[in-house]
Amino acid sequence: MHRHRRPTTALRVLPYLSLLALLLGTACSSQPPQQLAPASYAMTDTGHTFLGTAIERSSTDHDQKSGFRLLNNGLDAFAVRLLLMEAAEASIDVQTYLYHDDVTSQLFSHYLIRAADRGVRVRLLLDDFGHGGQEPLLASMASHPNVSVRLFNPFSSRTVPYLDMLTDFSEKSRRMHNKTFTVDNQAAIIGGRNIGDTYFAADPITGFADLDVLGVGPFARKISASFDTYWNHALAVPIATLWQEELPSLTATRQALTSSSESEKAQAYLARLTSLGIIDELRQQQLELHWARSDVVYDHPDKLLTDPDDDASHMAPELVKLLQDLDNEALIISPYFIPGDALVGRFADWRTQGARVLVLTNSLAANDVAAVHAGYAHYREALLEAGTELWELRPRPSLHEDRSSQPFGSSRASLHAKTMVFDRRKIFVGSMNLDPRSVNLNTEIGAVIDSSEMAGNAAEGFLKLLPDYAWRLQLVETSGLFGNRAELIWLDTGHSPPTVVSEGKEPEAGLWRRFQAWFIGLLPVESLL
Repeated sequence: MHRHRRPTTALRVLPYLSLLALLLGTACSSQPPQQLAPASYAMTDTGHTFLGTAIERSSTDHDQKSGFRLLNNGLDAFAVRLLLMEAAEASIDVQTYLYHDDVTSQLFSHYLIRAADRGVRVRLLLDDFGHGGQEPLLASMASHPNVSVRLFNPFSSRTVPYLDMLTDFSEKSRRMHNKTFTVDNQAAIIGGRNIGDTYFAADPITGFADLDVLGVGPFARKISASFDTYWNHALAVPIATLWQEELPSLTATRQALTSSSESEKAQAYLARLTSLGIIDELRQQQLELHWARSDVVYDHPDKLLTDPDDDASHMAPELVKLLQDLDNEALIISPYFIPGDALVGRFADWRTQGARVLVLTNSLAANDVAAVHAGYAHYREALLEAGTELWELRPRPSLHEDRSSQPFGSSRASLHAKTMVFDRRKIFVGSMNLDPRSVNLNTEIGAVIDSSEMAGNAAEGFLKLLPDYAWRLQLVETSGLFGNRAELIWLDTGHSPPTVVSEGKEPEAGLWRRFQAWFIGLLPVESLL
């Protein structure tokens, strides 16, 4: 139904087709090695820019710390990106997994071209899986003297790209999942949001509950270093090398993007942005920031080329070191959550030590990928028996919640944020889900920010919303013909006392949806989900 969600869903469901690939033989259809594109790097002489001078003035009393602002509202997240693009004087670097063909994506492209027309250097790095066949538009944009576009881990065919999933599955099913946005090497955004309506509260049907973090100062330079590592890797191929068909002229593309930005839908969306308080804060240089020290962790792009069991290029070991100390509380939000026995065991250890462990993930009704839910469902009882507080996002907030205040601009919600809060002192925000695909197969990025104020505010806000937006799961003992057994129940804790929503059956999920999850759960594909 929703075209913009197909790439993610397809990649999550395709793993078990690798069995078919074995039947087709081991022939590899991946394209021949590409000639390395010219290297380029982040601009370092940007302290004189508008952003550079404003940030320098703001950071004077903060001892080399970076300034941070969480962007938990889709409108805020898009408005900040647009305003930063308008403020850019030297460079804009964009890295993303999905780049949809819809209102916000077209607005985004329009503002990129506007910046390039002012002399700003634009580098756009997209995974080849999720741009929706927009090669003509992207290649035309790349004909601008100030715009470069590269596709990461490209498929061998532009007409039947996903055929590589059958003939070269081990490499082509592994994707660049990172999302970064950096302006003038001074301000950067990372998090869970791709570029598309459903991430920015512009889709009236489905809205992803997501989270980004805006960072200024040294943090931005760390993100630039990450971007350069990917941009200059052999898997990042200029689009002109891949797409050599006739293109619309740059003039025609510029006119088409301008026309799209003036459409009724685009103007209505832009009008919503003008009322945001964050707009005035940015324009008046009074944006409230939390100043803190941080670590940026990311997978090396070689991860896509090496054995998944070789973690030398993986960010996960470094992330574990940063987050291994826990005293009181772990709050974990992961839309695609397949913990494995090791993480279930870690949670059990934390509970034994007296720490609270709470996990929020998608319910089957809210999850856009039934295959992932199938992998997660195997661990629910073990998680609950280990003492984990397990919550699942409902597809719609409770009826007693004021719908005007909900953090989604759509009628149906799906969790997409990937964040963790430890002891209300450290907060992780990034692109990594807690599942085998993110940990072992795709590349990811994230930041660990050491700020009691920021982590505490995030935790309090999260826990306050939880009862009205998620069901809590519990195990109860039931009796039957074959004796007693444990059964899952879903509780609505927004009521007092809590009410049982469902017993033993996924709430608000139809029969076909439940069958999909059950059937995929029978397949031996967990390591690929």
